[in-house]
Amino acid sequence: MRLTQRLSEERGQTLIMFMVLFTVITIVGAVAVDVGLWLSERRGAQTDADLPALAGAAELMIVDAGSAEAASAVALAEDFLERNDESGNASLSEPVLVDDSCFSSDPRDRPGVPDSVTVHVRHDTTTLFGQFFGLAVPDIGAHAKACAGSLRSTTGLRPWTISMYNSECFEWNDDGDGVKDYPEDEFLPWYGEDCVIRLESPSSQVGSIRLGPDPGDECNEPSAGGAEKYKENILEGSDAWCEIDDLIDTEPGLKVGPTYDALEDLLASEGECDSEYCADVSGGMCNGMDEFAESFTPADIAPTHDDVYQPNACTTPRAVDIVIIDEFTNPTGMSTVPIRGFAAFFIMQCEVIDPGTEEVLAVYPGCDVPPGDRSNSQIRGRFMQVLKLKGSGGPMDTFGTKTIFLVE
Repeated sequence: MRLTQRLSEERGQTLIMFMVLFTVITIVGAVAVDVGLWLSERRGAQTDADLPALAGAAELMIVDAGSAEAASAVALAEDFLERNDESGNASLSEPVLVDDSCFSSDPRDRPGVPDSVTVHVRHDTTTLFGQFFGLAVPDIGAHAKACAGSLRSTTGLRPWTISMYNSECFEWNDDGDGVKDYPEDEFLPWYGEDCVIRLESPSSQVGSIRLGPDPGDECNEPSAGGAEKYKENILEGSDAWCEIDDLIDTEPGLKVGPTYDALEDLLASEGECDSEYCADVSGGMCNGMDEFAESFTPADIAPTHDDVYQPNACTTPRAVDIVIIDEFTNPTGMSTVPIRGFAAFFIMQCEVIDPGTEEVLAVYPGCDVPPGDRSNSQIRGRFMQVLKLKGSGGPMDTFGTKTIFLVE
């Protein structure tokens, strides 16, 4: 009898403990569901702030951005938030701010030129169970700041440099003294227009550079002067990290044999842009080669210095990043000079020319120039202001590689 009574009491206590634990677990589970909902909304709010900020910053991608570009940046950020608000619960908690605050500590900064877009977003949310336990709905929001600038450091460079003082690929805007002097004078690549690079030029307008080929290398790698490392950097792009004002070793003229050997191999891997866009872009020939009009947007427009090209959703080996210098200090040998900028260059074709008249005698779209004709040849391409989402940025300059990035 006593044993039966004790078991009955223990069953009663167990039932009470179970009810208490069940209640606690229910409350915790309900709160967890609401907290998970709020965290999801917080992540969504951050995305809704990041993307409009980046979209707005893309409107500031010119050297002399002003009030018109600032107004466009605000309008685009607002429109981007509205058009991508699939849940219908996102709104601006503060007006979109466009100012010049991104690079104020950089000596190259241009005060008064807008380079920053800041977006504050609020997400309206609710609670599923928290209201039953007296939990207040939190104020969920996020902010993002995006900067628009020029590439100040990067990797993936090809081992070529062009002298803006000597190359006809640049427009020279003299400050009035008749002397080419950077940065006092402005040098603008002929964006969107054909540019010819001579592989062996008596004026030393173009040369090879000794970039480190491996991750962790210094930008300038004196030991990287061999043909195999040079070809490796053409095929794959240098893994060394290079910054503007880094000193590099240059040599007048390109190494003709290794250059063409590597170029032919590089362009043999193309075709992705052609296969994806040749049927949709006017002028595409569907020939296995990546035409400019298949690789970039906008395609084949009347170029201006304000146009920024964006790569299509494909990869083409014809688009390469190269180094810009002012001049070769030793036209007949190796020079050590500072990097002045980075530019994007689209390789259109290689050409054999008459050395006397410079008339084009033969065209090789795949750059498979016969060895006997390589000494009298040139590369025809196109400079582009291209938007890239890699490397680090600084104040907008006149060279061709732009970047937008989030800083907050």
